Amino acid sequence: MKCPSLSQCNIDIRRYLQQSRITVTKFIAIFFCILTALFIVYYFLFDQTDPQSTVVYINNYNNNISSSSQLTLPPDYSFLNNIKDKFKPDYVIRTSDKSQKPTCIIIIRTADGAIGNRMFLFASAYGLARLHQCDLYIAPWILTDLRSVFTINLQDTPIHLITKDSILKQPGLYGRYSSCTLFDDLLKVPLKSNLTFYEMIGFYQAFGYFIKYKDEITYLFQFNQGSIINNVPLVEQLLKAVWNIPLNLGIYTKDNVTHKYLKLLLTQPPSPLIPVTWIAIHIRRGDFLTFFKIDTSVEYLNYAMNYYRRKYINCRFLIASDDKDYAQKNLANNSDIFITPKSFFSGDDLAALALCEHTIVTAGSYGWWAAWLAGGNVLHDLTYPVPSQNCIREHYFPPWFVFPHNKPNITQKFNSSNSSQS
Repeated sequence: MKCPSLSQCNIDIRRYLQQSRITVTKFIAIFFCILTALFIVYYFLFDQTDPQSTVVYINNYNNNISSSSQLTLPPDYSFLNNIKDKFKPDYVIRTSDKSQKPTCIIIIRTADGAIGNRMFLFASAYGLARLHQCDLYIAPWILTDLRSVFTINLQDTPIHLITKDSILKQPGLYGRYSSCTLFDDLLKVPLKSNLTFYEMIGFYQAFGYFIKYKDEITYLFQFNQGSIINNVPLVEQLLKAVWNIPLNLGIYTKDNVTHKYLKLLLTQPPSPLIPVTWIAIHIRRGDFLTFFKIDTSVEYLNYAMNYYRRKYINCRFLIASDDKDYAQKNLANNSDIFITPKSFFSGDDLAALALCEHTIVTAGSYGWWAAWLAGGNVLHDLTYPVPSQNCIREHYFPPWFVFPHNKPNITQKFNSSNSSQS
C-alpha cells in the first residue's frame, strides 16, 4: 500500500513502532549490533593480515628477488635483505618461528696453520651453533685474522656472538680434537648434555658441519674492500689481454667496487665480444714439500687444464700459488694462462681465484675454499689428504669435487707421520 504523502508515512511508521513496542533507541541499538556482527564476519573471512610463510625466489641469472607474497622476513633472517644478490639456490623458504634461549655454547679459541684452516674451523663452529641454536664464542684474534680478508658480518645472522672471555672460566667445558673427522654426536638434535659446553680443538675440516648453511657461510666469507681493491688492476690487465678493452667500473669507483661486479666484467663481456670461461688454478707447494712430502705434478695440471678445454669453449686459466716461480717456469708458456702478481698476499690471491667460474686444486684447505668461493666445477688431486691425516674422503670433499684422472697426480715422495694441516 502506497503512502499518499511523506507525512502520512512517518505517522504510519511511528504507529507501527508503538504497536510493536520497539522504541527508536532499541531500533538504533539493534542496527549497530547487526553492523558489528557483519564487521566481525568480514574480518575473519576476508582479512589477510595473518602471518604467512614467505617463499623467496632467487633467480640464478639476474639475481633479482621476488616473492609469492610481500617480502617480509622475520628478524632472524634479516640478513637476506642485505645479500639478495649473493645467494644462488633456486628458492629459499623462510618461516617465522619463536626464537629460543640458547642452551649451549660452541667455543673456538685456538687455530693452527693459515687462513684455509681457520675458515674451516670458523665455518664448522658456525654450522654447529646454527644447528643447535647455541651461543658462539670466537677468540678475538681469530675474528681479526679472518676479517683481514672477509667481512664476517655475524651481526646480520641469527648467531649470538659471545665476546666476554669470562665464559671460558665456567665449569663443565668439554674439548675435543678433530683433524677432519665428522663426529656424528655433534649432529644429533638435541645435543647430549656433555656436549652443550663444547670447545672445538684442531681443524674440523668436514663440510658436513656447515653444508646446511652453505649460503650463510658464503655470505660471511664475502671479501672485504681491501682484498677487492687490490684485484682491480689485475682485472684491468685481464680485460686488456683477452679483449683489448678498458676497465669500466660503471657506477662504482675503485674504492667501492664489489667483487661480484669485477667477476661479471670477466665472465660477461659486452656484446659482440666472445665470452670466455675462467678456470682458477691453485698450486700448493711451500711447506707441503717438506711437511707432507708431496709435490705438484705438471702432468696432473696439464691433464686438468685439457679436461676443461674439452668441456668448455674458449677457456682462460688464472693461477695463484705459494710458488709462482714454479708456475711461471712450468705453465706460463701457454697464451691462455695468467698468473697473479707476486705482490699479492694470500687474501688477494683468494679473491682473484674466486673471480673465476671453475677450479683446479692440487692440495690444501686454501685451494678447497678457493673452489667453494668460485663455485662451478672442481677438479682435485687424488692423493690429498695424505694417509697420515686419517681423513674420510667423503667427509672432506663435497659431492661436486671430481677426480677424473685415473691415477694420483701429485707425486708423493714418502709418507709423513705428522697429522697437522695447512
